[in-house]
Amino acid sequence: MIFIYLLSGLFLGWSLGANDTGNIFGAAVETRMLKFKRAALIASIFITLGALLEGSGPSGTLGRLGSVDALGGAFTVALAAAITITVIVRIGIPVSTSQTIVGAIIGWNFFSGRLTDFGSLLTIASSWVVAFVLSGAIAALLFYLIRPVINKSHMHLLEQDVWIRHALIGVGAFGAYSLGANNIANVVGVFVPVSPFQDLSVGGLFVIGGLQQLYLLGSLSIVVGIYTYSHKVMRTVGKDLFHLSPITALIALMAEAIVLFLFASRGLYNLLLNLGLPTIPLVPVSSTQVIVGAVVGIGLVKGGKNIRYNILGRISLAWLAAPLIAFCISYVALFVIQNVFEQTVQQETRYIFDRVSITHIAKQDFDTAILSTVNGRSYDSERELYRELSHQEGISRQEIMAILKLAEVHNMKVQNALLLTSGMYKRLSPEQLTSLQDLEGNSYRHKWQLQQALSGKPGWRRHDRPETEAQKNHNRIIDSQLDILYRSFRVLPER
Repeated sequence: MIFIYLLSGLFLGWSLGANDTGNIFGAAVETRMLKFKRAALIASIFITLGALLEGSGPSGTLGRLGSVDALGGAFTVALAAAITITVIVRIGIPVSTSQTIVGAIIGWNFFSGRLTDFGSLLTIASSWVVAFVLSGAIAALLFYLIRPVINKSHMHLLEQDVWIRHALIGVGAFGAYSLGANNIANVVGVFVPVSPFQDLSVGGLFVIGGLQQLYLLGSLSIVVGIYTYSHKVMRTVGKDLFHLSPITALIALMAEAIVLFLFASRGLYNLLLNLGLPTIPLVPVSSTQVIVGAVVGIGLVKGGKNIRYNILGRISLAWLAAPLIAFCISYVALFVIQNVFEQTVQQETRYIFDRVSITHIAKQDFDTAILSTVNGRSYDSERELYRELSHQEGISRQEIMAILKLAEVHNMKVQNALLLTSGMYKRLSPEQLTSLQDLEGNSYRHKWQLQQALSGKPGWRRHDRPETEAQKNHNRIIDSQLDILYRSFRVLPER
């Protein structure tokens, strides 16, 4: 059954391949510096490598936006995003996979009665704007630096042509690798907690983990999209928006590769963190905004006269429409999948205010007097509980969100074998796995109870009052690892 559900993720992967490859090689193909077949081959190889070697990508912020907790819901969210991309791509307009996923996830939030984390939404949405502006600025700077060097080099046109072709291949491969590492989580990330694949030994030489198999399957669907439908979008980016020369095509691609790397590199993030420098957030960046921003930046440097503003307007309109369309399709499709096909699209979640939860909330320095209207009651909808608490005076949205997490019922039983069969153990350190062995068989009703049980054990210690960015980052890593345990150990109520 899981493989049927995976079809929507593969459909989304096909859509990403059809759309986002134009962002990498569209300019190079349309300036005839690279043939489509060669560009498709390079993109296929390096997108797959990026997916396999760094497949998780900066997906933490996307996960905080809304955590789809049922296989039927994951199927529907991926299907809604794929349909949206396919419709817009058929028009020949590049659209962001990240945008459509965001719209589809928010549709799931509304349908399931969950609250949307506006902080995460603001972070993601602002990254789209920042990436667009930054890529334009980098492209403009590179134009000023590279063009004079080439003009003064007095290279023969044929020699210049060979140099640019090799540069396009190298930079394009780097951009494709970053795209695969960053975007594969958008394709199959919602299926990671229910991955059916076991670790596979290949001739006793090396082992392909279950998650790597899932990422490989997703990357293969991207490759199919590249070869079957990406050429039309390449034309929009590489020719219709602004007529690029081979040199400007190279500059646009360099700017895109740099921006993708800045927002996707965990190594760069850790380096800046260790040096005490400001870090660049690891968020899913839209390669569509990045390449269009680079092309527009070059066009403005050259006077802006040759920019096709009508094409830019169509692209911008698609950026606004894509998440809205995905939201509507997701909401309607969830209703159909749940009520017509009788599939589970969300797990039942309760929020209870009994002696245990009220006592723990009080220990977190909350004034329990504001909980007088909910004391002794339970709720089945996060949104309903939020409305109840929001009527109380002197309580902020942030405080309500914290109380919701503490009151949530999330029954779990520690079964370390589940981490082994799913391959999730690879995301934990040996020290953390050893600490988990001491809790084998223990049951917990709330997430914070499992967190408390691990808090004093090696590998699980958090900073109570983080001050530096390094301490905050450490806590974020621990929180993401705890989330793996919450998903893996959850015990669903019998129906």
